[in-house]
Amino acid sequence: MKIHNNRSLLRHFLAATMLIGAGHCFGDDLDGGLFNQWLGISANLDGLYQKTQFDPTNHNAGVGKWDSRIEIWLPPHQGEFSYGPYLRFAGIAATDDPAYENGVLAAPGYGFQVYPFSVACLRETNSLIGQVFGPVRLFGEYNQTDYWGDQNKWRPKHQVRAGMEYWHESNVNLTASPWWWEFWDGTWWQSANEFEQHYDSWVVAQAFRAGIRKPGSDILACFTPYIALESSLTKHPTYYWENRLDGGGGLRFAPDLSKPLEVVRLLKVVRIVLYVEYVHIATYYRQPAPASIPDYDLRAGINVSIGDWYH
Repeated sequence: MKIHNNRSLLRHFLAATMLIGAGHCFGDDLDGGLFNQWLGISANLDGLYQKTQFDPTNHNAGVGKWDSRIEIWLPPHQGEFSYGPYLRFAGIAATDDPAYENGVLAAPGYGFQVYPFSVACLRETNSLIGQVFGPVRLFGEYNQTDYWGDQNKWRPKHQVRAGMEYWHESNVNLTASPWWWEFWDGTWWQSANEFEQHYDSWVVAQAFRAGIRKPGSDILACFTPYIALESSLTKHPTYYWENRLDGGGGLRFAPDLSKPLEVVRLLKVVRIVLYVEYVHIATYYRQPAPASIPDYDLRAGINVSIGDWYH
């Protein structure tokens, strides 16, 4: 959804890795206009308060994250097969001062992406392959980075990333449904992170959330309790914060967007959720954290996604 700094891999779901959002069904019709055929804008915005961030100093901070792409769709254009270059802008800012929470992570970034299952014959709603694999996004990108403050001038200024992202959801902002779910998966290689010029590692991360609601038209239908699972694995065994499984749950307020307001329609807002959630470390895949490291995180915030989340 998804900011690519190493200490927030497990929050990739909330920001936007890569860009992640939630939105239109794969079979939705395009209006045939110039914007939809040639150009696209995707963005994911997340503002939250985090109680610990699994930090040894009991780190508590307000955090803002953004990830956006200006996309160009090459012939035969988005309606037939979705691929092309993009310009990426992403960053993170916090009320506290660690480098991993304060920097421009794509200032800008330049990339190329392909949705391999976006061919026209798979866009039909009766195509199981299209419905399941349509969100698969292959990408390669080069990012210029800038971590703020004189004390961070030594940090890497460049990053190369290449890999795959997958995001799928159902009924997140549809209050007529008694259930919803969303799943994100990312597998990529990256050359650097916020503290290591030659990080040179593969990363495999997932996030899953699912909840229930009381269907209807009243305000209670917008509230939904849910479960949450998050996982991250890299090749660096000593980086315990990158290699763990978390589990927990929370409560969301997700308004119905089936008949959105005009401003929501114009901005192509496809996902809005306000949330409070608690996650606890279930296990470390590799080296465990020192005893002083908090084993939970408490978060509260709002997440907004703009633009089609797959094409």
